[in-house]
Amino acid sequence: MNLQGKVAAVTGGAAGIGRGIALKLAREGASVAISDVDEAGARAAANEIAEETGARTLGMGCDVLKKAEIDAFVAATAGKFGRFDVMVANAGIAIGVRALDTTEEQWDRTMAINGRGVMLSNQAAARQMIAEGHGGSIVNLASIAALNGVSPTLMAYCASKGAVMQLTKCFALDLAADGIRVNSIAPGLVDTAIWGKMFNQPEILERGMRQNMAASVPLQRMATPDDVARMAAFLASDESDYITGQLFVVDGGRTVGLASAAR
Repeated sequence: MNLQGKVAAVTGGAAGIGRGIALKLAREGASVAISDVDEAGARAAANEIAEETGARTLGMGCDVLKKAEIDAFVAATAGKFGRFDVMVANAGIAIGVRALDTTEEQWDRTMAINGRGVMLSNQAAARQMIAEGHGGSIVNLASIAALNGVSPTLMAYCASKGAVMQLTKCFALDLAADGIRVNSIAPGLVDTAIWGKMFNQPEILERGMRQNMAASVPLQRMATPDDVARMAAFLASDESDYITGQLFVVDGGRTVGLASAAR
């Protein structure tokens, strides 16, 4: 995808899928701003991507629960690079806990970061794009959890990603006249550290869980961040300029049917 001359912002870009997307956008020629609640991680990722690709980058701290910080991130991005073309609203969390045992605090925090954070990111980006008058692309990270209840221990996460899918459609309708496209990506099982953190066991993927999860995918492997990043780059590019309001599933066929059922 040719992203030369475009300026992109990625929330939650210090690691995992977000970092993979930021790297891909930079490789395709975009100037990339990375934000994360982990400010040191965001700055480190930005510096590493700049060194690897030669792209112009920016790294800064941003808590997507705070409107002022999201607005500041968008303003800093436009201020440094001279324009604002792409927002990838990636920041999110997952808390692994039985539905019956989910606390109000766990529910509220998950819905706030994964839902309200995406909403505020979309609003800030859209206002900047409208002010500049050239349209743009917003890409929201949903999940296959938006399509089905993937786990009884991820109730709040599933609900929040369903919200992302629906708010994407609402923003797409609202912003179409401004030339702003809004789409979402639903990754399946992605091989990142979030799985170990979610179950409070950093070593969990090394005890057979990675193999078991891969076996449940028809393509027989978990996704990499780059698998998701390639879709994000397409949606950020002019190649997708007639696509808006859509959810793109990147899951190796998992939502079509488990590998065991496909044989």
